[in-house]
Amino acid sequence: MIFKRRRKPDPGAAIDAFWTWWATARPRAERLIDGGSDDRLVDEISEAVSAIHPELQWEFTAGSSSAHLLVVSAAGDPELRALAERWRRAGPAPDGTFGYASARQGNRDALDGTLSIAGHQLELADLRFSPEEDEDLDCLHVNVWHPVFPSMPEGARDQVAFLSLDWLLGEDVVEVWIGRIEATPRPGGLTGAQLAVEVAALIPDEPRWRTMSGELGGKPIIALAQTHLSPARWPGYDLHIRLDVPYRSRDEHGFPDQPTLDALYALEDHVSAHADGAVVVAHETSDGVRTTHLYADRPAATHALEPLIASWQDGRVRMTVTPDPRWEQVAHLEP
Repeated sequence: MIFKRRRKPDPGAAIDAFWTWWATARPRAERLIDGGSDDRLVDEISEAVSAIHPELQWEFTAGSSSAHLLVVSAAGDPELRALAERWRRAGPAPDGTFGYASARQGNRDALDGTLSIAGHQLELADLRFSPEEDEDLDCLHVNVWHPVFPSMPEGARDQVAFLSLDWLLGEDVVEVWIGRIEATPRPGGLTGAQLAVEVAALIPDEPRWRTMSGELGGKPIIALAQTHLSPARWPGYDLHIRLDVPYRSRDEHGFPDQPTLDALYALEDHVSAHADGAVVVAHETSDGVRTTHLYADRPAATHALEPLIASWQDGRVRMTVTPDPRWEQVAHLEP
């Protein structure tokens, strides 16, 4: 008997099939959102999204530049964040009626309604948020309070806390810039709109880097990494590229001398400026090797790097490419 290996479903084919189907189904979606009835449409969308991956979630919501927004979300699963982004990129351009997003978007008016949960009716406008800035982790921890919380089960309170922040700030902002989230019995704090302003002030306009030091194999090491190293910061960038750059001239600690350091900086600037489809997120330096970590959104980005590193003066630069949707290759550089 001959056994054949079962092939994994091709998400690319399922994404193409979704958008082919959507081209004919969109008028039905518009009628449904406008109050019409279509008992089959919701099931059809669910089936088409599940064909891409069964853990993806979808919803219709109000848009900002478009009247309506179709969202396909990874629901907090970092491994699926790039897949959701590929779904969005393969779709049509947004127009006045429909836009498309690969994560739930933030909306400062999202807390104007009423939520029914665990047998309770919550006026979302009564929610209050108490943020606490954590400079070490470069994030905000947030306590969430509602006057109905004391009569609700703990699980439902926590669900409201997480959902309200997703609705208010957007999934990606919560994933990257919000740390601990807790439902609290203590009243007070900021309104949703006030919290959104405080979070927006925390997010930098330019990349923010932090320096770390320690030991690796008994040798001192210095690392420099962007905050935060999360796939939600660069959706679609799920291919890890590691460049190990050797250097000969070093001090007694194994670090490069100044002329070599200048040459390394020049190489890194060259890579950053010309690495089409890739972003530099971290560096590690120890014992004669400078390691640069990049993430790319397509395999062709790796080929663009090859001529950039070919002429390095101190030997062959080793390039290692690894699919890494969870960003596990740089997890040791997160605080």
